[in-house]
Amino acid sequence: MVGAGPAGLVLAALLDRRGVSAALIDPNKIVCQHPRASHLDDEVMRILQTIGMDRAEPTYMRQTGFDFYAPDGRCFLKWDIRPGETEQGWQPAYQFFQPDFEAELRGRLAANEHTDLLIGWEATAITESADEVQISIKRRADGAERGLRAGYVVGCDGSRSMVRGLVMKDLLDLNGTKQSVIIDVNHLSPAKDLPRTALSIMCGPVPITHVPIVEPMSRFQFMLGPDEDPLPYEDPTTIYRLLDRFVEPDSYRIMRTDVYEWNAHLVQGWRSGRLMIAGDAAHLMPPMLGQGMCSGLRDVSNLAWKLALVVSGRAPATLLDTYESERSPHVRAMIAESARQANLVAAISRGEDQAGSETSVDRSRKPLGPGLSDHRFKASGTLAPQPRDLTGARMDDLVGYEFAVVVSADLGQSLAETLKRRFARMSLPMVVVEDPRTTAWLSSYGVDAAILRPDRYVYAATKGPEELAAAAQALEAALASEVFV
Repeated sequence: MVGAGPAGLVLAALLDRRGVSAALIDPNKIVCQHPRASHLDDEVMRILQTIGMDRAEPTYMRQTGFDFYAPDGRCFLKWDIRPGETEQGWQPAYQFFQPDFEAELRGRLAANEHTDLLIGWEATAITESADEVQISIKRRADGAERGLRAGYVVGCDGSRSMVRGLVMKDLLDLNGTKQSVIIDVNHLSPAKDLPRTALSIMCGPVPITHVPIVEPMSRFQFMLGPDEDPLPYEDPTTIYRLLDRFVEPDSYRIMRTDVYEWNAHLVQGWRSGRLMIAGDAAHLMPPMLGQGMCSGLRDVSNLAWKLALVVSGRAPATLLDTYESERSPHVRAMIAESARQANLVAAISRGEDQAGSETSVDRSRKPLGPGLSDHRFKASGTLAPQPRDLTGARMDDLVGYEFAVVVSADLGQSLAETLKRRFARMSLPMVVVEDPRTTAWLSSYGVDAAILRPDRYVYAATKGPEELAAAAQALEAALASEVFV
């Protein structure tokens, strides 16, 4: 992996779970001390659970909603996030401190037997051949150079990705480019009239977003006009004046100021041979819904188990083509909704009549695009819930980062031993579910079993033992196939 941001770190950890040796290259010896991402949702918490990072969950702040305010102070859109465990097994939304998150992941990877952390090294050249990839790297401290050989390279190196230039076919602009002044502050005393757990977006001559991070930190984003010169915001006096409305002069410490350009971009072409990209190298979006980093972690959760199957010889390399075909439509919907919200805020702030606009947030979980799913079944390609067993243990802790079969209690009692042996031969752990939420989910599709992929999306959802046996056989055949999409 090139790039040790969240996507690269989590990809390395997921590969380690599957026993795949990997090197992680990043020029920065310490993590960036300023938060960039700050939001996690329940699906991403489930990914972090897979690599043991759920133990940090008590340090995250539970987010309670998004509030959108018109220039006259009226709240025209309120998105309440109700507390409580979702069907994914976690709270619906969190705020977190990215430097701590990355530092802990680096420490965990340093202790992993399958991961070589090349921190302080920079990739300078990448050359692909039929059988491998050669990577030239240079150590920043002394200019020392060395070469690496790998089966595959994944660029997790952000919006200025070196790897992206080698794989990208085209760049799709979904019309969401905006510039914002970013000010991160550490509150020395409570801020007046600022919610501590809900994100606030205030339309006006200068649209303002207030983002609680974790106590005692928060972020202010001041959206600039399309032709506005950002140079005046280099002046500290301007920065303090922007904050006067919200915080007393002696009640905070500025951690960071920056002028940042948000884009709504989707790369077309995520893989070329043995080279791939993930996270911000593959897509960018405005921060309105907090889905930038979340989308990158969904990328690597989709990719890691496929890489593991391919490098172990259990699946052909064409399985990797399903990475983009599945993830690109999913993330495109996220980019489009984030861009729509950013453009809506800008239009309302300009005083444009938005009476005919859809002033709501699309909160639905998106299905995957075409790939490794048996689309004869309605639930295929959707995200499955995470049941708990009778002891309260979450399913993913029981089955690991593997395929799994979920069956209702009634079906579990009637399954033939021959089918159970097939599951064992395929390394398909079977989970008999009795909790009402998962039972209701199965019933909503008119099924009593589901085969889940390691990323917890549904391969097939079936009714009765015969359909389940046929779906298991189809999965075996699919993994041996050369054609997936």
